[in-house]
Amino acid sequence: MAMNIRIIVLLSALWSVSVMNAQQDPEAKKILDRVSLKVKSASTIQADFELTIENRVENQESSAKGTIRIKGKKYYMESLGTKVYFDGTTMWNYMEDINEVTINNPETTSDDFVENPALIFDFYNSDFKYRLVGEVNMEAGWMYEIDLFPMNLEQPYSRFKILVRRDTDELYMVRAVGKEGIDYTINIRNLKYNQPLNDSMFTFDPAKYKNIEIIDLRF
Repeated sequence: MAMNIRIIVLLSALWSVSVMNAQQDPEAKKILDRVSLKVKSASTIQADFELTIENRVENQESSAKGTIRIKGKKYYMESLGTKVYFDGTTMWNYMEDINEVTINNPETTSDDFVENPALIFDFYNSDFKYRLVGEVNMEAGWMYEIDLFPMNLEQPYSRFKILVRRDTDELYMVRAVGKEGIDYTINIRNLKYNQPLNDSMFTFDPAKYKNIEIIDLRF
């Protein structure tokens, strides 16, 4: 479950594109404003992703693939054998291999985007400084490269690096550089907007799973 929360955090970084009016790099702000307009005007978002974890201390690397569907404050995510459903109020974490679901009601009024994934579109609204590093030519095309620096020095990351597609103003990658030597990189693929998503996708019915173990943390 902890790894899935980590994925949610990084996906939050990918799609959190509201910018504040403090002194910032004006060129970076223009790009982020365009990305923000595209994201916030979408009724739904869906994408596949690959998360890579690099431990610079122990020289180790691992990766995981997954998919996410977002509709307003609701989302569904599948990765590492776990399916996460959130209907805007209740969250279900279902582990298929052991037929177990954990249910809770995350704090939706929190300003912490870990506790409140509904902030997936503007977690750095007042938390980051940013600057345009430049443009980089990658196999997928030309990208804008932007660095973000947390104003809260207690964050576990020293900076975020994001890549934005120059031709479409779509977010392509985010890298979180950890202070303790562990970096997280998430690449987005097959990004689609405004696809029809039924609300039933974001709820989980334990009654449909025989002999399921239910851990209800709401009470």
